[in-house]
Amino acid sequence: MTRTLFTLSAAAAVLSFISASLAEPAVLGVNFKKEVRRDPTHLNRLARRQKSITASIENADLLYLINVTIGTPPQPFGLQLDTGSSDIWVPATNADACVQSPQSCKLFGALNPNASTTFVDIAPGQFQISYVDNSGVKGDYINDTFAIGKTTIKQQTMGLAAQTNRALGIMGIGFDSGESIAESGTEYPNVIAQMKLQGYINTMAYSLWLNDLDSNDGSILFGGVDTAKFHGSLISIPIQPDTESQAITSFTVVLSSVTVQNGSGSTQYSQKNLAVPVILDSGTSLTYLPDQYANAILGGVGATNDPNYGYTVPCSLSNSAATFNFTFGGPTGPTIVVGINEFVVPIVTTDGTVPTLQDGSAVCNFGINPAGSSPNLFGDTFLRSAYVVYDLENNQIGLANTDFNATGSSVTEFSNSVIPGASAAATTLVVTQTFSGIPLATQTQASGTGMVTGVATPTFVLGTPGATSKAAAMLAMGPPKVETALVAAGLVAAMSFVFGSSLIVLM
Repeated sequence: MTRTLFTLSAAAAVLSFISASLAEPAVLGVNFKKEVRRDPTHLNRLARRQKSITASIENADLLYLINVTIGTPPQPFGLQLDTGSSDIWVPATNADACVQSPQSCKLFGALNPNASTTFVDIAPGQFQISYVDNSGVKGDYINDTFAIGKTTIKQQTMGLAAQTNRALGIMGIGFDSGESIAESGTEYPNVIAQMKLQGYINTMAYSLWLNDLDSNDGSILFGGVDTAKFHGSLISIPIQPDTESQAITSFTVVLSSVTVQNGSGSTQYSQKNLAVPVILDSGTSLTYLPDQYANAILGGVGATNDPNYGYTVPCSLSNSAATFNFTFGGPTGPTIVVGINEFVVPIVTTDGTVPTLQDGSAVCNFGINPAGSSPNLFGDTFLRSAYVVYDLENNQIGLANTDFNATGSSVTEFSNSVIPGASAAATTLVVTQTFSGIPLATQTQASGTGMVTGVATPTFVLGTPGATSKAAAMLAMGPPKVETALVAAGLVAAMSFVFGSSLIVLM
């Protein structure tokens, strides 16, 4: 199988090179819209990643769904965009998840190989991703036409899942070395590599702009940087290697300091001179820090570890002007400032109500958790405040503070080994990532009574939040339309991507 997959992938690369000679390298920009979908049968979703430890996730997963088509004629899909994995895979129409939950596969898409004239099964039974509870995804490696908007990629290698309890497929946009087959010593050109091979982009790189918790739009830009989407300096730092292999397999960077300041600029917590490996991962909702730092912050903000809802805080905390300042790569590296409101995530219970304290005030999740023995992950609660450039070709990350709700655009293509408009950090720290493999986990669901009884006293002096905070105002209008905490099966926060001026809705 290894030789077959390599040979067919090489053949695809040759054809791609011919295509590249016929097209001028450019950029591929994709805008998206956020919306809430209810899908009571879609239980297992991409959640907090780890190699061998089961995680119980009480927080919301804000899914970043990109609309694509596969096959000829095209079959539509909504795939979860994930920087933490490298394979594209979709369920087959006869997959376990589709038999058990036809509505889920109708919602997100399932591939009928018999309906595609360009479908080729290149490695039957050889695609496999294992989950931490011994479940997972098994099926075939295939080649077929893969399209994003008006951009068509020929002979894209993907996984076609026959055995899976997860109806939502994934568009992994990590390194080739992170592919599930890489452990066997074989790699293939994944979607980022094919974009370059087929002439759509100059460099295997993309920029991610998630925008803030309340906004309804954001974008990913393949092959370029949009300088209108951030303010201040864009600073590049090196991606760190895996400890065992010394290979680059994940978007690991060095966290060098964490500081919490209140609205008056007074420092409430500070850890400097750190050298902590953290993974920038859009497939993870929250931010996971080493326990000693996460627990200090949770105690500082007055978070309570509720058995039903996880780490909770009064929603009014989002009205505080406090900020979290994260510096990467050393003292000259980029510092990303995150308002505390981005860490205050609304919750909706099974019956659609909002959990409250005994005094009737609304309760939210807090978006920083302890990592335990799992990898340190900087997920969406952090990434929304950062403009992130992922340069897979030159093994570097560019970071700048996002310009929330920016309406303009000023795109520059990659043309060499330097991130457009970026300056390199003068001195950079070096660490190695001890985590390796495909860090996927199944998700357990929580249920609640709607009442949180525990109340903790904050140790940080953050100021007095107003009674009508952003989070409280969102909850007063009913279930939030952007990000909610999943406390029972049935609430899926999703994003529908827009191509050009036409919104593709998968129903």
